[in-house]
Amino acid sequence: MLFSPFASPRRLALLVLFSVIVAFFFINQVGYSERFPKYDAPWSKTGGGDSGKGSAQQPPGAPGDKADGAIPTSAVPKYDAANYDWSVQTGIPSSSPIASPSSSSSTTSTSEAADATSAASQAPPTLDEQAVNASQPIPKLSYDEQLLMAEQLLDWPDRPGHDANHWPPYEWYGKGMKDYDPNRWEGFDWNNDFYLNNGIKALQQEKFAEAVAYNPYPRYSGEEYKKEWKGAFMPCEGPRGKNLDDSKDDVLKAYPAIPHGFPGVMIGDAGVSGVDISYCFDRYHKYGPVGFEQEESKEVDDWQQPLDKPDWTTVNWGKLQDQCVQANEGRWSPNARARANIAAGKAMPTESEGDITESRGFETAPKYHYRTALLIRTWENYTYTDNDVQAIRSLITDLSLGSGGEYQVFLFVNMKSEELDFWNDKSVYEKVVRQQVPKEFWDIAVLWNEQVCKEWYPKVGDWQVYWHQFMPLQWFSKVHPEFEYIWNWETDARFTGNHYQFLEAVSNFSRYAPRKYMWERSQRFYFPAAHGSYENWLNDTDTLIERAIVEDNTYTPVWGPMPYKAEVQKPIGPKPPTTMEADDFKWGVGEEADLITLQPIWDPRNTEWSFRNKIWNFVPGKAPKFTQEDAMDSGYNDPEFKNIPRRVYINTLSRFSKRQLHAMHLENLAGRTTQAEMFPATAALHHGLKAIYAPHPIWTDRRWPAWYLDPVFNADGNRTAQWGQEFDSPYNHDREHNFGGWSWYYQSSFPSTLYRRWLGWKDPAGPLGGQLGGPEFENKEVYLPESHGGIKQGGEAMERVGGKGRMCLPPMLLHPVKNVVEHPEKKGQ
Repeated sequence: MLFSPFASPRRLALLVLFSVIVAFFFINQVGYSERFPKYDAPWSKTGGGDSGKGSAQQPPGAPGDKADGAIPTSAVPKYDAANYDWSVQTGIPSSSPIASPSSSSSTTSTSEAADATSAASQAPPTLDEQAVNASQPIPKLSYDEQLLMAEQLLDWPDRPGHDANHWPPYEWYGKGMKDYDPNRWEGFDWNNDFYLNNGIKALQQEKFAEAVAYNPYPRYSGEEYKKEWKGAFMPCEGPRGKNLDDSKDDVLKAYPAIPHGFPGVMIGDAGVSGVDISYCFDRYHKYGPVGFEQEESKEVDDWQQPLDKPDWTTVNWGKLQDQCVQANEGRWSPNARARANIAAGKAMPTESEGDITESRGFETAPKYHYRTALLIRTWENYTYTDNDVQAIRSLITDLSLGSGGEYQVFLFVNMKSEELDFWNDKSVYEKVVRQQVPKEFWDIAVLWNEQVCKEWYPKVGDWQVYWHQFMPLQWFSKVHPEFEYIWNWETDARFTGNHYQFLEAVSNFSRYAPRKYMWERSQRFYFPAAHGSYENWLNDTDTLIERAIVEDNTYTPVWGPMPYKAEVQKPIGPKPPTTMEADDFKWGVGEEADLITLQPIWDPRNTEWSFRNKIWNFVPGKAPKFTQEDAMDSGYNDPEFKNIPRRVYINTLSRFSKRQLHAMHLENLAGRTTQAEMFPATAALHHGLKAIYAPHPIWTDRRWPAWYLDPVFNADGNRTAQWGQEFDSPYNHDREHNFGGWSWYYQSSFPSTLYRRWLGWKDPAGPLGGQLGGPEFENKEVYLPESHGGIKQGGEAMERVGGKGRMCLPPMLLHPVKNVVEHPEKKGQ
């Protein structure tokens, strides 16, 4: 709603009066935050406890309790559906790992990051955000107050001049120009706390001086697990020829603490999503077991180099995964026990509709465990860096071997050379794999090209992977029915913790989210510094959705399938068991999500998002035509498009159920589709499937004022509950630049800078250029200039930083992280 045209003061007064009436009407209504499922975190029974500011924080019940460092039960929070009261668990640190691990909101670090009074931000000192209790939302501003604060904030005295290499141009904004500025965040203070006091030596000065084994897996031998799941868990062989439970060299280790002063989460929440950020990982303990610096001869602080150093060219990750699945076959349903056929061919299999469209999650216990494939999207002539290879090894070890085969990892290789007939000639297939993929991954490489999309979906008329990224996933799902779920993973994504813990956490969050208001709720970002606790955010979101229903009689929340034309589309999802009004946020609880996204899901129809009208054949015969002269068909539109319900989420790293991919398959068979990032959620909407945005923790490299976050990223065009869906959408081409400093957004440079410095390399981007990274910074102190926060004494900057050893990061999902080599300019990357 910020930076949008505003009506008269009379209309404002009427709206305020109406809001009071609506608020009174709903005051006795129960918000669904009171029904949010409680986590049964492994340390919840031991209680929390805050450490004082300036000390590292140990999670209650951390692995220090046991000699082997294993967590007593699964570190993935489980919901107690029997007590479905929508209260948020407090066992896992959420937005501030240092000062208040029991809070579901940000504290000291986030408050500092959100300080609207900082000199660099130039924000008017209207709000004393430092004094606001972190569990409470900041005071809501009227629209006029927001405009006043925005006017002062956007009067940017140090706005850069013309820069031919910068987009959007600085000169487009400012006084007399546009009433918003997507470049403004570049002038906010850098958050140097990611780097300045970070290092394992600082942790060693605390009582958490030693890295311990990190084990996020369920207690497979426990009675509780056996009551829920069939079959016996069998440990799997790792790359060193030993079972993982008998190989110290294969153990992933972490420090049971977070670096002093590490910035709080700015977007989403760890405690709510279940992501465990109570530990931190350095590069050696994260990647050492999978070959990082394997040939290094020098002594490394607090790291024991593996004694067994594999010849990685002799490791066969495909064989290891297959063996693992077979050893645990009693845990899978009979149709999920087959060895994965890498070269499955193009033939479209026949299948039983009932096996695909049934909902998952409600089988009688004990039940067979489902299996999940993770497809790493790579392509012909891709250059695999050492870090790429180590990241792939880490994915396989964490997800597949560590879980006894619950996951299976594949390289999903897009072959652009259509003249190579690898589909019909096994020898060609093997030759191509050997040319394109490192030897250790030969048996996990799945080749495909656009030819299979063209043959399966001829009515679409266009099969370019740029526009239709998920067509090949649909093919994979059909020829690999053993997998109930598929994660689409990008080569330039990195996770600094244990992948199993993260993926299971967001899956659990999504499983226990109700269907009521799921589409509306998934539109909106959660900012702890602005919204306070997650309960506050839920209540506020719930109230605004219900207010929108009353204010605008044309607005109806989604309830069940919403096909464009029901006589043509036949929804495969379940029908609601009751009316929306009668449902007490029960429908969908315990149901596996068909689609899990890591960014909000929103309606693009009233936005200026560039691809909102890339729609094929929903209007019969109407499809974009791409030419050399106009490769985007930029003028393509149709008046009927405004009537086609659709949804978008940015970034294609997401999880799909077999049912979700089947719905997409049916649409493509009929010739209907949309642009890649719009198609999965649109198909889920039309077919009545369960789609959930999981609010995993995201950080920013600048200190954003808290009051500014919400109206920028949850902009609503002054329409209640229309977050991100109006003319001022943050996903519009120029406004999207606001995401430039996020740890998880495809346009951001922050993930790469942070990751490279974590690897011990200098990086010229970001604060202080190359000074905050590399061996010199890790091994000795440097002076911090006053311009970057240093303390000035006697005319000189005297604050000394660095010298604290290797960086230690909590589990962070980072994207994009490209060309991961130390000196890309020297290696032609």
